[in-house]
Amino acid sequence: MSYNLDINEIIGKEKMQDELNLEPAVVWVVDNTQRKTIKDAARFGEIEHVFTDVQYDDPVAYARDVLKDFQEGDYLCMIGDPKLSAVCVGVLAQNNPGNEIKLLQFDSRTFQYFPVYLNF
Repeated sequence: MSYNLDINEIIGKEKMQDELNLEPAVVWVVDNTQRKTIKDAARFGEIEHVFTDVQYDDPVAYARDVLKDFQEGDYLCMIGDPKLSAVCVGVLAQNNPGNEIKLLQFDSRTFQYFPVYLNF
């Protein structure tokens, strides 16, 4: 018999963050204009949106402005337009040289997000 347990469900996300003295993480959702489910991404932190339904003359400048509050423990949820995801990763790589960037990628088999770590 196999059990698929999530440590956040066992301990509780808030309790685990309090014990480690961590600021609550933010999940920065790149582009959810197609209204895909991001419910599971909320396991990793509070949801904030980078791009919305509005068209942007300069998406790089806009992403720089929105992501200026991105902290070390935050995640970037890779959803939506791949060009906008690339813009966000580029902005974070420029703003956080040498630091790890945490991405969330969706697994369509389990219908869950899982973390991916990048170092630039």
